[in-house]
Amino acid sequence: MKKTSRTGGQSLGLGLGLLLQAALASGAIANEKPATPEVSQDWKPTTLSEKTLGKINQSVESYHRCLNDETTKHISDPEDSRKLTDLILSVCDPKLGPIKPAFQAEKVPDVISERYLQRKRSQAAQQVVRVVMGAHALRYRESHPE
Repeated sequence: MKKTSRTGGQSLGLGLGLLLQAALASGAIANEKPATPEVSQDWKPTTLSEKTLGKINQSVESYHRCLNDETTKHISDPEDSRKLTDLILSVCDPKLGPIKPAFQAEKVPDVISERYLQRKRSQAAQQVVRVVMGAHALRYRESHPE
């Protein structure tokens, strides 16, 4: 069944009309090409030496081992999950220390090395808080049966 306008004449489907409006508003039908971001620094990730990659991987593995050990140590603490996550991350953060000098020795731009470290920290924080909150939820569930 097609929806028609109240004025009677047109029988353009309401869904198609909304779709066209949305496409026009978003610029999907416009003739303009999307703007491409400018790359200010021309650096290829394949230029890192095996030695540097080894240092970075070793630091990341050490960081993950620390996160696992600290999470296991503090998983049963009754503190707020955010506080526990901050505690765990602050203890393990120095393990990422050798990465910055390794990048600098290879003349990697600071913005790229900072972005890499931030991504590692962010991913770790998400994983740790997920585990801690899960443990808290399980502990709550066990102490409050239905």
